[in-house]
Amino acid sequence: MARWFVGRSAAVLIALAVGATGCAAFSAEDDRVRAEEIAERVAPGQLEVVSARNLYPQDGGAEISFRIKGDADAVVRFHVDAEKDTCRRRPCEELLAEALAEARADAEEFRLLRREFAACGYEVHGVRPSVADPWIAARVDGTTVRSVLTSVGECLARWARARTGEHPPSYSVLIASPETARDLPEGDRSQPTLARLSATKRMGALSKHTYLRATYAWPATGVDPASGVFSLARPFAERQRFANAVQGEARTWLRTAGPRLPEAVVSEYSGVWRLVPGRVDRVTGWVLYCDRPEGEHPPCTGRHALAVTADLSGRLVGEPRVFRDVREGNGPLVLPRAPGEDTTDGRS
Repeated sequence: MARWFVGRSAAVLIALAVGATGCAAFSAEDDRVRAEEIAERVAPGQLEVVSARNLYPQDGGAEISFRIKGDADAVVRFHVDAEKDTCRRRPCEELLAEALAEARADAEEFRLLRREFAACGYEVHGVRPSVADPWIAARVDGTTVRSVLTSVGECLARWARARTGEHPPSYSVLIASPETARDLPEGDRSQPTLARLSATKRMGALSKHTYLRATYAWPATGVDPASGVFSLARPFAERQRFANAVQGEARTWLRTAGPRLPEAVVSEYSGVWRLVPGRVDRVTGWVLYCDRPEGEHPPCTGRHALAVTADLSGRLVGEPRVFRDVREGNGPLVLPRAPGEDTTDGRS
């Protein structure tokens, strides 16, 4: 009897899952048809659906992506819910008209960006649809840090002069290794360029390995190529390995080579790590510690701090600096300026 009940329950669950999936698929097709009807009213004969992404269960309806006929780069993203006959609680024609205008503007921005970077010798390998965080490839080491920052900054300055309209106070370019860029998934060439370069698989492949973010100030006078600052971005697993290694090195130093505290405990907090100015293989940051265990869960929240420099594997480089009593009781941390932060602006 119990065996029959389990089997019947499983069958019911499977049937419910199949029914839900079928309903979702039907709804997505309805959303697509509804979007095509709206498109014909807003821009007759100009838009063609290239994908429909169901937003269930996070949201109702679907995200419909259109290409604009005659524009190989632009992608129009439009949210429609046919079942509720709504488009994010706004008139659908109005929302699609806005999305169409934004797509055209973004495509023009992208073409300018691609042109200016190509003039500098850089190919754009990925970019957000709003033309933010473009990806390029370059080999950056101790001998090329400043030259790459300046070169990329000059490309941005060219783009800034070529474009019109508002701009953010700063702008970042993401830099992958040439090997990462070489192995990127090609993607569907029939898709608009901005859809293909922002595809989830492509973004995942670019960010799968360690990369650099070059950030530049963008005042009213334009991008200053010399304002570039590098920061390091690493996948979660690499960050965890680094944190474990640097904490182990700090614990050993505290117990045997530094203040010689045999019961020293290192906190799990490992701070914000910054590249040493002019380097891409050294980082500085904080490791918190207690002279001895102060509790059970956790045994140490961080009473004192070490300012340390480490290589990218987590091995300490040079002598840590001790800063005692950076936390009173369970209060907030009060950390002094870390090594590398007392330069003019932390530029690499």
